[in-house]
Amino acid sequence: MAATERLEMRLPSEEKGLLTRAAQIEGVKLSQFVLAPALKRARKVIADAEQVTTTAQGYKDVLDALAKPPKPTKALITAMLDYEAAGIQWR
Repeated sequence: MAATERLEMRLPSEEKGLLTRAAQIEGVKLSQFVLAPALKRARKVIADAEQVTTTAQGYKDVLDALAKPPKPTKALITAMLDYEAAGIQWR
């Protein structure tokens, strides 16, 4: 994939020197040295935000509720009728 975007940042010269030295030791370009861990962290942050986890019991409870849903309450029936009256399809 061709790189077409730029990312600029300002940092103290001591910090840039530290990053540059570490990149040289690893034998990679500075941009590669900085980008690789940033991308790894970005992927983790996104996955953590988009993933739902639960216990085994919680999972079983959800499956049970889907298999045997409770009867709708009067409030739910009223809400469904209100939606239909407003022309909103909920089914």
